[in-house]
Amino acid sequence: MKTIVCCLAVLLSATATGQQFYKCPSPTPGSPPVIQQMPCSPQGGGETLTVTPIKTGAGSGLSDNAKAYLQERDQYRADEAKAAAEEATRQEALASEHRKSKASEEQARATWYMGKSILMNGRR
Repeated sequence: MKTIVCCLAVLLSATATGQQFYKCPSPTPGSPPVIQQMPCSPQGGGETLTVTPIKTGAGSGLSDNAKAYLQERDQYRADEAKAAAEEATRQEALASEHRKSKASEEQARATWYMGKSILMNGRR
């Protein structure tokens, strides 16, 4: 029983070598080509693609260019997040100053009305 399970596991984990794919032109102009396992129609033509399996094990990591791109992308995102946080802080400071100025205007208006009321009542 163990032998059968091991054989099935080995067969199911086989790579995609030996499979053929066909790149056929799209039926509508301007759209991307169609990739399929069946040969193209006789009218469509097309080309056979060879499939190379993905590397596994040691040395199958990202290329240096891909690593550099990911580092640049992460740095860009970190810079964007920092800029967004600074902008949020600036907007909060502006809103606080706006509230202070509005309160000051309301206080000045109340003082003006109080002065006007005192003048109208004749109390000095």
